[in-house]
Amino acid sequence: MKKPKILLLGAGYACLSTIKKLTHQDFKDAQVTLISNCDYHYHAVLLHEVASGAKNQSVKHSLKNILPGEITFIKDNIMQIKPSLNQAIGENGTYEYDYLVVGLGFDSDSFGIKGIEEYSFSMTSYESAMDIKKHIDKKFENYKNNKDVNDLKFIVCGGGFSGVEFAASLAQELKIKAKKTDIPKENIKISCIEAMPRILPMFGEILSTQASKRLQALGIEVLENSKILECLEDGVMIEKEGKNLKIHGNTIIWSAGVKGNKVIQNSTEFQSNRSKIEIDEYLHPKQALPNRNKIFIIGDCGALKDPKTERFYAPTAQISCKEGDYVGEILHCIIQNESIKKAFSFQSGGSVCSLGKGYGLGIFMNRKISGLFAYGVKRMIENLWNIKLKGILRIAKKS
Repeated sequence: MKKPKILLLGAGYACLSTIKKLTHQDFKDAQVTLISNCDYHYHAVLLHEVASGAKNQSVKHSLKNILPGEITFIKDNIMQIKPSLNQAIGENGTYEYDYLVVGLGFDSDSFGIKGIEEYSFSMTSYESAMDIKKHIDKKFENYKNNKDVNDLKFIVCGGGFSGVEFAASLAQELKIKAKKTDIPKENIKISCIEAMPRILPMFGEILSTQASKRLQALGIEVLENSKILECLEDGVMIEKEGKNLKIHGNTIIWSAGVKGNKVIQNSTEFQSNRSKIEIDEYLHPKQALPNRNKIFIIGDCGALKDPKTERFYAPTAQISCKEGDYVGEILHCIIQNESIKKAFSFQSGGSVCSLGKGYGLGIFMNRKISGLFAYGVKRMIENLWNIKLKGILRIAKKS
């Protein structure tokens, strides 16, 4: 009997969760291939700490140490997908499949704002986060030589999770860096700009206000109700209280929006909005496509509606992992000719935001939490993912 070809695109939370749900028997009975443009997995929720300099190699995991030996790994950059031909097209080859799992992650979304792509950095990969760190190091060197005050001014565009976590981590790391380089910490300025009335609006007013106070205590200027009009080489133009203002700085980090991977937009057979494909309760594309029930869209490339609210779920690592788990279970049933009984359902376990070392806040088990306890919960969640990837014994040996 011919083995079904299962092709997974991407090595993020979603696809790796799928793989971890497959059994050794599944790998014997199917031909499973993973394609990624890099040979490692990175902890995407920790990219802000890579960019700030708080972490480095510890967020990377070699796929060689994660993937089961029975799986075929191919390093390639996928360009487009052709469902009518059951093919994924890469720079180095064309790959056929019987079942396709698309978990290609996200790209930054500029929303058409002038200057974003030319003058700002975004945290969309490990490499891009390292580029930010190197840029910050260079700005400190430049200041030592040229005394340009704008080299010590850093602008974070976006008051959601990524922006707030990065701003807080950066504030702590730059104080350490200032001491090492004999630069007065008072010369450093970090601004966090948010268009909404509050940063972290998903948490409600109480936690949002608490987060704002925490950032200000770290020396960060919090600019809420501030619409970004344009990015310049040396700053950002905003509209606040009916006035146009310029926030000066030679480093601009864009974290105000993401969209699905550009591969989706380049794959013209898919109907998408902001490179996201609307999916049904089985995580298949909703649109009419050839063999659509053999295609699974998971993670940031999929747009799934909450049946209770009719609103799309926010793209998070948590839902990506759950979608990946579900698809792994479905593929197991397909490979072993077992019946598929259930549709995907998602119940959020809450979310926690870190605001520098030793402090966090968020919702956990339907309760508002903050401070050191919330920070501990955040780290616990991160370690659970590491355990899922490598296993308890490997984690124990490393520690």
